[in-house]
Amino acid sequence: MEASRLDQGQPCQEPPREATWEELLLQPTPPSESTLLGAPVEEIVTALMRMRDPGGWSFHGQDIDRHGRIFQLVGHLLGPRDQRLSLFIYECIMDAMADPQGSAEGVRKLLDDLESQGMKPTATMCQSALASLANHPDYGLRQEILDIMRDFWFSVDQDARQHVAVGLLRDEQYELAYARLTDMIEQGALVAPWVYDVFILVFGKLGFLDEMLLLLRQRKDLGESNHVATSLLFYALDVCSQAFHREGTMYAWNTAVRSSVVQPSDGIIENVLATAARHGYAALATEALDVLSQRARVLPFHYEAVVEAFAGSGDVAGALRVLGVMKRNGTSIGREHTTSIRTAIKRIPRIIDQAEAALRKLGATEVVPLAAVSAVVEAAAEAQGSERAMGLYGDVARLCGEEAEATTMQTLIVHSRTDETRRALARDYTANVAKQADPAREPGVYGILIAACAKTGELDLALRFAAHMVALAGPGGLGRRQMGWVKPLLDCAAANDDGRIWDVMDEVERRGDEGTRTMLRMLLLQKRLARRATRHQMVSSTTGLAALDTAIPTAPTA
Repeated sequence: MEASRLDQGQPCQEPPREATWEELLLQPTPPSESTLLGAPVEEIVTALMRMRDPGGWSFHGQDIDRHGRIFQLVGHLLGPRDQRLSLFIYECIMDAMADPQGSAEGVRKLLDDLESQGMKPTATMCQSALASLANHPDYGLRQEILDIMRDFWFSVDQDARQHVAVGLLRDEQYELAYARLTDMIEQGALVAPWVYDVFILVFGKLGFLDEMLLLLRQRKDLGESNHVATSLLFYALDVCSQAFHREGTMYAWNTAVRSSVVQPSDGIIENVLATAARHGYAALATEALDVLSQRARVLPFHYEAVVEAFAGSGDVAGALRVLGVMKRNGTSIGREHTTSIRTAIKRIPRIIDQAEAALRKLGATEVVPLAAVSAVVEAAAEAQGSERAMGLYGDVARLCGEEAEATTMQTLIVHSRTDETRRALARDYTANVAKQADPAREPGVYGILIAACAKTGELDLALRFAAHMVALAGPGGLGRRQMGWVKPLLDCAAANDDGRIWDVMDEVERRGDEGTRTMLRMLLLQKRLARRATRHQMVSSTTGLAALDTAIPTAPTA
């Protein structure tokens, strides 16, 4: 017959293959009642044993409802198959409790029912109970299971210890859970990858990043499940960069991104950039910026992070070069872009030479941003005195194509150590800065500026700063502690016989508190007595003290 079919060109049909018991009982679709009735009891028992594996049964990569399937098969055995309630049945139901659909209450009821039947728990049942309590934490019930295992001399094997550790973690007893896990690791026990995974995810979410990083390194050393390990590295890069965690960000970046294992989102890369900036990792910041530049237009705040990273690492020359790149790309460089450079120079004064050399090298080929030069000049003055910065200050116009900022000149006056420098700077300021262009400063800065100018004889500029200072204060806003500049200003005005001082003194008295007014009266009294003593030496002894009173200028008395 088959030969005749071949002669006629018809294909032979093989008889249909009978489905295996796995395909009948453990496929994703629950078996029908008729299918169960047609299956031998031994095959149903084997299917229940197969599902005891914590990973469950996978049918060609498809998961099944383990909880529902166990109850279906157990119900069939106890019902239509009329099987007796046995320890094996209890073990299977306890297996179902480990599923997310199970519960700690279900574990408790099973133990109580077992006791009412006069049965003793088995080691397998206790193991399944611990697995269930890892998903449905109940500290008291977990301890009770461990006591049962100890009383019956059941072995607490590695699986049980792992379930206890995970259960403690789920019970929010984080330190105790971590201690259990590290004990296993230190004892050389082979911890399952999934246990590491759970701890890594939980610790990352909670912000325990040092511990998470330690476990991540150990998890990677297992060399298993590359896909999961890659996902964990991506997760670590995300949480660590969000928290500015230096070691975690560097480890995840070096392991996953540099090797092109993962391609993080722009948001994560920006977090990496911010982390590099905070910790002064210039290489990491440069790499992150390079990745961003390959995807989209680099924004000013991206460059700012790189500047901060270079400055934080002490490479001020690199930071200044990045500012040059920003300027070439159309960003207007302001003082806000140079804060990290100032901080770095004040923290490490020895890099002033490096910064100055970098500016001059940059200026040889392009116009240097004024804010960049100002930052170096001011930071050098604050760190080592204005005399140290005068050379670079003198080259501002050549490097930047414009004169130094008023704020820079004020800072140099404040930090000058010699009268000669103060005088030169004060005259520079008067010649180049209009009164309406004076930047507003804190009262403490104004006080130093006024005193510095007055002591060097630059009365016009001292009075100019004094007018700004008193104008900033409201009624009662000038406290005695802010009045250190008054005496030098009075001395300078008296030496120049300049009556403009009285306008300032009137404002000081009007805006000062009671302590300020008292101090001002004392200073004026001292000044009056000093002038009387001086005049007394200049006039004839027969003139008398009465003549001195007529020699005092008839200025308004404060």
